[in-house]
Order: sequence, then structure tokens, then C-alpha cells
Amino acid sequence: MDRETADDIKRHLDVVAQGLRGEIHAVDEKGDRRSADLERHIEAVAEGLRLDLGGVRAELGDRIEGVHAELGDQIGGLRAELLEQIGGVRAELGAEIRDVKRHSDVVAEGLRSEIRLVAEGVAGMDEKFTQEFVTVREEIREQFGEVKSLLRVTYGELDRRVQALEKPASS
Repeated sequence: MDRETADDIKRHLDVVAQGLRGEIHAVDEKGDRRSADLERHIEAVAEGLRLDLGGVRAELGDRIEGVHAELGDQIGGLRAELLEQIGGVRAELGAEIRDVKRHSDVVAEGLRSEIRLVAEGVAGMDEKFTQEFVTVREEIREQFGEVKSLLRVTYGELDRRVQALEKPASS
């Protein structure tokens, strides 16, 4: 029962008591004594109701405090449980991160090995191409020398023929 309801009941009782008082005073003089007794009785009942309302208020206050304390305990328990779960999630996440890092390290080491192999292959190819290039260059020089020799011989022969042809025409 809330405070407003209790106040409404109190006002209602006060109104009823007031109304009863008015009716009692309207009775003729013979009922004065009865009226006084009845008034005392009504006042006693009203006082009893006031005391009962005070008890109800105190009981409601105690219950509200109990519910408040119980909710506080439950919230504290939930908070502790939530913190425990968060700690578990953090631990799991940390383990997953370590696993991923370890896997990444393994993959990176494998890639390093493959890169080394490729680098060694490129270095070997470079050396092979360098040797081949030197060989081809030497062959070209030899052939160029041969071509020059042939051209010299051919030009020499041609020059001799041209000179032979020019001598009879000039004589």
C-alpha cells in the first residue's frame, strides 16, 4: 500500500468520523450520553486505524528496504558474474591471438624460405645468364672477326678488280 492510498483512507475515515459526529449531535438530548460513548468509540476506532496505518507504513518501508537490499545483492552477483565472463572472454581472446600470431610466424617463416629459394634461383640464373652472355659475346666477336676478314678479302679482291678495270681505261 502506498502513501497516497494510506492518506486517502485516513481522509476518508476522517470524513466518515466527522459525518458520524454530525449525526450524533442531531439526536435529541437523550442520546447525548450514547452519543458521547459512540464518539469515544469512534475516536478509539479511528485511533486504532491510525495506528494500523502507521504499522502498514512501517511494514511497507521494511519490505521496500528488503527488496532494495535483495536487488542490490542480485545486481552485485550479476556484476561479479559478468566480470568473470569478461575475464574468460579475455583469456580466450588472448589464446586465439597467440594462436593466430604463432600461425602467422609459421607462414612468414615458410615465405622467407621460399623467398630465399627464389633469390638463390635468380642469383643462379643471373650467373648463368652472365656466363651465357659472355659466351655469346665471344662468339659474336669471333664471327665479327671472321666477317671482317672475309670482307677484307672480298674488298681486297674487289679493289683489285676495280683497279684492273680502271687501268685499261686510263691508258
